[in-house]
Amino acid sequence: MRRSIATTLVAVMMLSLPLVLGKPVSARISTRATVETRDVRVWVNTRSGVYWCPGTRYYGKTKQGKYMGECAARKAGYRPAYGLACGSSCQ
Repeated sequence: MRRSIATTLVAVMMLSLPLVLGKPVSARISTRATVETRDVRVWVNTRSGVYWCPGTRYYGKTKQGKYMGECAARKAGYRPAYGLACGSSCQ
């Protein structure tokens, strides 16, 4: 089976691409994933000072409340229902 010069050149370039960029492809992907922050949208019961995670019993159902990010809710002094955080990457 004969390869054309263009096919061989493309194959060599694809194999050397991670070396040109400085890191293997897998390392660049994992680094990018750890930098991203995740902030879950929670329902804060403004009367009790407790916030609820999506999918829980009182999420969006109390009379007095508002939606906000979990990180912002913690900074404002609200606490998670049952002491269980929703999984945001707050710092």
